Amino acid sequence: MFSGIIEDIGEVFKIKKDGDMKFFILTKIDYKNLKIGSSISCNGVCLTVIKRGKKKKNNWFVITASKETLLKSNLGLLKTGSFINLETSLKVGDEISGHLVFGHIDKSVKLISRKYVGSSLSLKIELPFELKNFIATKGSISVNGVSLTINDVNRDVFGVNIIPHTLKTTTFDKIRINELLNLEADMIARYVSNYIDINKL
Repeated sequence: MFSGIIEDIGEVFKIKKDGDMKFFILTKIDYKNLKIGSSISCNGVCLTVIKRGKKKKNNWFVITASKETLLKSNLGLLKTGSFINLETSLKVGDEISGHLVFGHIDKSVKLISRKYVGSSLSLKIELPFELKNFIATKGSISVNGVSLTINDVNRDVFGVNIIPHTLKTTTFDKIRINELLNLEADMIARYVSNYIDINKL
């Protein structure tokens, strides 16, 4: 489980295909927090560290993405040199500065538009029909692993605002129109919607 507060921007330095895909990622995350078998959020996808090491000033680790994960997320579009949002899993007693993020991507969707409003970046993102019940103004959503507040919802699009600090600590300053972004709806919204549906029966 994660909080949607990014710890580091990692860089993919090697990709290996052997049925699944193995990604080798450089990071400044503390080596002791990259334990073999531990969970790590990569662009919002919960994956398992299967190997780790040190390389000059950086640490590195390896994760495996299955076919299902590649179909649901944007990880299959990563290339050598791609940058990726990283967050290690929460521990009991950790501060939750964002919202509870599980790392189970619902869908990857297109960025419709991006525009600077003052020093912040306003994003309009495609809203898939199957997630409409879980997305509401002032609610929370995970986009590429980042906990964000939903500013507005209009039919097939919703908007979020990226403040300067978040721009510096995530990959949002690098994304372009039509790029695919990983979405995970807020789990609380999902349970509330499910409860309402059950009680309609």
